[in-house]
Amino acid sequence: MFLRTLTAAAVLLANAASAQADTTVVFNKYLPDRNEIMRTGLTPWAEAVEEKSGGSVKIEFTASSLAPPPRQLDMVRSGIADAAINLSSFTASQWLAPLIGELPLQFETGTTDARSIALWRTYDKYFREAEKLDGVHVVALWSLTGNHVWNNKRAVETLADAEGLKLRVNPNGTDSAVAMGGVVVSRPAIESYELITRGVVDGTLLPISSVEGLRLLEDLEYGTLIGDGMYRSTVSILFNENFWNDMPEEDRKAIEAASGEYIARLSGKNLEASEVEVRAKLEPSGIQITEMPAEQIAELKTRTAGAREKWAERVTALGLDPEEVLAYYREQIAAAGE
Repeated sequence: MFLRTLTAAAVLLANAASAQADTTVVFNKYLPDRNEIMRTGLTPWAEAVEEKSGGSVKIEFTASSLAPPPRQLDMVRSGIADAAINLSSFTASQWLAPLIGELPLQFETGTTDARSIALWRTYDKYFREAEKLDGVHVVALWSLTGNHVWNNKRAVETLADAEGLKLRVNPNGTDSAVAMGGVVVSRPAIESYELITRGVVDGTLLPISSVEGLRLLEDLEYGTLIGDGMYRSTVSILFNENFWNDMPEEDRKAIEAASGEYIARLSGKNLEASEVEVRAKLEPSGIQITEMPAEQIAELKTRTAGAREKWAERVTALGLDPEEVLAYYREQIAAAGE
């Protein structure tokens, strides 16, 4: 009886020790569950982390955001949350690495998963050491689908049609919006519904799937599709560096196994599928769709060439060869798509 009691006590102690060893990651959440970044990327990532860790690591999303979208990197760095997703556009002045994937009209081929894998490989090869981010650890970096023009004022077939339109954009969309002759209103994409329905802006630059993800299917009149997008936004998953270093090694390995190329491929494929699904809903929902002619897209590419030049200058300042980096990124898009 005494031995049985000791055995039971040992089991309870072992279970208690195991429970204490579990890692709970407080992850700041500012996107609604219906948003495509949550549906196609973050939620599957959190599930994969738990699965690959055997349940020892749990991602605990906050009930409400602990900081506005542009402050995610600073919030994680300060330890307010253990981790968060960061839209690269808001940290372009602090972190150059993701911006190769956001250059407007520079990459005419490649699926979203191939571009995402290429982005991660390029970051890992060239930027991880050349451009260290103090206070944070990057576990994932991937590309979204292309941005197009949506508005409630008029159909946009030519660049002249866009002249004077007040367009909501993230900072990385400024060059493209200005090149079209639009008037820039720089606000996070998550505010698109409010800004459009209140008439603060005429329209917005968004991926196709975001039209549904941001509740705009019934509130837009015109959509102009520009090839596979004028430019693509990129997102990353960041951990507070001290929190990351304090985790058990096996937990870090489990998170890494669910991140990097794994989530780049999974989210990319999910986003492509979501875009096809939402594309089929646009015209039945009452949105008049226009495909911008190739010659107009070529003109827009010429007008946005300065974005590449500015990017190249910053890459050179890091001690890297921008043409070598671009060539590698293109090679990896092709390799990842094979």
